Amino acid sequence: MSYKISTIIPVYNAQDDLNQAIDSIINQSFGFENIELILVDDASTDNSKPIIMDYQKRYDNIKLVELTQNSGLPGRPRSLGIDYATSDYIVFLDADDSYQKDAFKVLYEAIIKTGSDFVVASHYINLDGDMVKANLISDDVNVISFNPLENQNIFDKLSYNHLVAPWGKIFKKELLIKNDIRFPEDSLCEDTYFYFKALISSKKVTVLPDNYLYVYNTFENKKTAIHGHDMDKFNNFLKGMNYTKNLLKNINLSIDVFLAENIASLILIFSNLDKKYKKEAVLKIYEFEEDLDIPIPRKEIALLNGFIVKKHFSAAILVSNFYSFLYNNNSIKNLYRKFNNSKNS
Repeated sequence: MSYKISTIIPVYNAQDDLNQAIDSIINQSFGFENIELILVDDASTDNSKPIIMDYQKRYDNIKLVELTQNSGLPGRPRSLGIDYATSDYIVFLDADDSYQKDAFKVLYEAIIKTGSDFVVASHYINLDGDMVKANLISDDVNVISFNPLENQNIFDKLSYNHLVAPWGKIFKKELLIKNDIRFPEDSLCEDTYFYFKALISSKKVTVLPDNYLYVYNTFENKKTAIHGHDMDKFNNFLKGMNYTKNLLKNINLSIDVFLAENIASLILIFSNLDKKYKKEAVLKIYEFEEDLDIPIPRKEIALLNGFIVKKHFSAAILVSNFYSFLYNNNSIKNLYRKFNNSKNS
């Protein structure tokens, strides 16, 4: 049996959300018979595997790939899913998110019609039940196609963090295979590396600003690299930033937007670290930026970063503690997210 789209879901202890994610694929108006669903279980210790196996009994096009040891990071399960995909087109989904009913129909028609290497759709951000539209690009058109490396303006438009996640997109498998595009398996910021390698390997990329096809959930029990308090996460995110920086060093275009976006993310991780790690972390941020001069658009991040690059480390740590206090207030955090998203529109 041949399928039009292979969908890859990395799974780790996702029993509470997994049914909704899988059902959002089964219920696609595109027709589930046209979809190969690959679930990569990263050695879950909860009920995730039995849930997948129950679906397998009902559907021949659901494939379970099992890791015997937890990889600890998101890259390996996603890359493994690519290796198992048999379709010409690939879509990613996180196990605690979902697709809108017409998502695959819209994405497939767009990539076929435009002949793009990959297509990017807009998405909703679910802030504890409050659905907010993520505005990808401000151009007042429904479909925008680019040669990513044609000029600086286009590359900058496509370099913002709200575009880099692998979900909400459809990729030509040929693009990924031919250019050996995979996720780093020993770092965070792995989605950024994957996205930019796909971007610089593409001749044509299409964005659908008015098609909100994906629901990204940010419930308070959903842990991410940005919201953790773990020095390992800080180090792994910084490692991923360096991987992407090295990937882009020969493209003959400025990568300041990428750097500014990810320095801001790194500073948010730094702000949320336990206090005992902050001196070590602030020195690492300084070392990363030592030979750079990157303007940070977000004023509150620019203020903190200014202390770091001027070696005012005690002041930086003090300000970061205040930011952490504010950011860990759920109401303030959600307002902050909404505000920063609105600035993208």
